[in-house]
Amino acid sequence: MKVVLVDFLNAYPLYYALVNKIIDNDIEFIKKMPSVCARLLFEKQVDVGIAPSIEYAKSDYYLVPNVCISSDYKVKSVALFLKKPLNKVKTVKLDKNSNTSVALTKILFAYKYKLEVDYIQDRADCELVIGDNALYRIEHTDEEIIDLAYEWKEFSGYPFVFALWIANHKIQVKYIDLFLKAKEWGVNNLDTIAEAFCDTHNYDYEKAYDYLKNNLSYDLTENKKKSLELFFDYAYKLNLIPQKPKLRFLYE
Repeated sequence: MKVVLVDFLNAYPLYYALVNKIIDNDIEFIKKMPSVCARLLFEKQVDVGIAPSIEYAKSDYYLVPNVCISSDYKVKSVALFLKKPLNKVKTVKLDKNSNTSVALTKILFAYKYKLEVDYIQDRADCELVIGDNALYRIEHTDEEIIDLAYEWKEFSGYPFVFALWIANHKIQVKYIDLFLKAKEWGVNNLDTIAEAFCDTHNYDYEKAYDYLKNNLSYDLTENKKKSLELFFDYAYKLNLIPQKPKLRFLYE
């Protein structure tokens, strides 16, 4: 069983107990950026991965039930950094590390802000930044910051789901149980996870713990399923995905 992971703080609660053998397992883990996780999953070089939620719509996949990386309000780590007022933005630089955040940005500009902008890779009026890079930048900028989870909640009324445990084939039930037990351990040991992250990354413990505790949630509730379906609907309208998929869970 080969599993690809995202080396972002927000994902640590889902796998820390497995990678560190706090929960015994026989899984082989590799860590990559979200976009690479998606590619490895699609190419079937791995069996399961923590992948951007939009990737689920791009192939014949399964979801591990009742687990995700999401935000009920503000996420902090997926944000637009503005160099000018939003209504004057003409160009947007995208972060290619997560197709979900790119899609969310395009949906918000098209349907919430109703602004026509050009998406570029050079210097722009605003820039999408995700993950730990966004957390670091927030601490060292005077730019206006727009939190995309907050913007989606205001626009749709739903929390936003950024990533999911996605499988490219059916897996044994024991592995589903391991993923769910790891999540349960993770959400009950956020202090340990924040400390472990800060031991290997240049980040403040209190800020890491606060981020995990107050900006993220990991249960895939009914509201979050509805949010996913609405997100896929808008993504399909913008031709960002080839289909509007039904949510298909392992062994449900």
